[in-house]
Amino acid sequence: MSEMNDAQKNRKSSTCASVRSYFREYCESTSIHGFKYLGETENRPICERLWWVIVFIFCLSGCSFMIYNIYKKWDKSPVIVTFATKETAIYEIPFPAVTICPETKSDKSKFDFAAAVKRRKQATTNTKEKKILDYVSFFCDDFTASDNNLPLGPDFLEIIDEVKPNFLDHVHNCSFMGKKLNCRDSFTPVFTDEGICYSFNILDRSQIFSDSVVHFKNYHRTGENNTTWSFEKGYLNKSKFDVYPRRALLAGASNGLSLQLTTPKNDIDYECKAVQGYRVLLHTPMRMPRLKEEFFRVPLDEAVVVSVQPTMIGTSEAVKTYNIAKRDCCFPSERKLKFFRDYSQLNCQLECLTNFTLDLCGCVSIFMPRERETAVCGTSKFECLKEAERTLQTEGLYDKFQEGGVQGGTDCDCMPLCTDLSYNTQISQTSWEKRNEFGKSSTYLSSLTVYFKFNHFITSERNELYGPTDFLANFGGLLGLFTGFSILSLMEIIYFLTLRICCNIKMYNRWTGINKQ
Repeated sequence: MSEMNDAQKNRKSSTCASVRSYFREYCESTSIHGFKYLGETENRPICERLWWVIVFIFCLSGCSFMIYNIYKKWDKSPVIVTFATKETAIYEIPFPAVTICPETKSDKSKFDFAAAVKRRKQATTNTKEKKILDYVSFFCDDFTASDNNLPLGPDFLEIIDEVKPNFLDHVHNCSFMGKKLNCRDSFTPVFTDEGICYSFNILDRSQIFSDSVVHFKNYHRTGENNTTWSFEKGYLNKSKFDVYPRRALLAGASNGLSLQLTTPKNDIDYECKAVQGYRVLLHTPMRMPRLKEEFFRVPLDEAVVVSVQPTMIGTSEAVKTYNIAKRDCCFPSERKLKFFRDYSQLNCQLECLTNFTLDLCGCVSIFMPRERETAVCGTSKFECLKEAERTLQTEGLYDKFQEGGVQGGTDCDCMPLCTDLSYNTQISQTSWEKRNEFGKSSTYLSSLTVYFKFNHFITSERNELYGPTDFLANFGGLLGLFTGFSILSLMEIIYFLTLRICCNIKMYNRWTGINKQ
């Protein structure tokens, strides 16, 4: 028994000696810094090898810590926004859609709002006048809800359409790219949160809304049903100028949109709107405008000049491989909406507001997309409409700050488009004392000019923070800096653990090679 134990101890001792010898051979050959000192002959003091072990562990730990930080940074924010490598010409994007809303909501020859308000205070209004007053008041500043708890009937749109000011009769001298336009044919009536407005260069309703959305008469009909531009692909026929939505080939006021607006003094009604004139919004042609949220004014008897600087963001092909949560944006094909044909952040927000309003109030506002069976909120629901929008905005934002994410379900999760376009504006205006054929004594005269400021603009682009090459360069650089490790060092380790052992067995019948002793 004692002899057997001695034999096992000798074999174990022999194996350990072989491993040490083989490791020493590797240390003498490897390109990793510091390892050769670990394999020096045993006549060197142990403290030297211990010192190099500590140094190597320290360097490897520092290297691992830095590599972990790089990975954590990539995992948290793998996509960054940088400037594109070249400029974009303005003819590669559409000219902004220009939506104009008259502050006057009724033609006095059809319905005198101020007089109706006075008669209501005196309790002398009849039933029909009271209904029209309630309907028009819906778009006024100091709206007071009536006691009528019924939803708006089909006559609401008919009445608003009947008493509206004749905007198309009061817009004159329209021109675009230096060419005269037919003003009546160039502006399309649309329903917004400010009532009936008129849009230039907006897409047809069939290109914006899904087939399930109900519309009123020929509103939002442009006659241009073929869209030749998209966010992702740009203009499909780049060599053709006569496309829709329209585009400007050159910058400058002479190549933009110019028009004049006349406002009959008899139609001015400060009872409904304290500030008269026009609200104007520049937006992408595929977006529905909301002029209660953002606008600039064209006052009476003033000339307004707007220079436009586009802001466009694109996305590189490499970023498309990341999931939506990582890149924090989405492509139109990745999200589907019920009421809109194409996804955009603003379309998503409007649809979310529509659904939330329907759940809270049992109806939707007049400017919201709806199906045929969906009720339109009456005047008594005005406060509910405001509360729905306030709740969706404030509580949805508040929920994002709460630990654990959204609690109340009011977050719409409307992510921005990976490729998006917006228009920044610089506005200047001055008093305009021009007298002409429109009759200065009986009308106010306003002017609006919109044009691109420069022929080119710098776009932004989403790119990946670290690609495969960047990762390899960062990791390899840190490993090389701290330890001298390289791809060849890895090959040496694999070689000593596989091929060299096989060759040693074949050549010397020993996995450690020739017996140097």
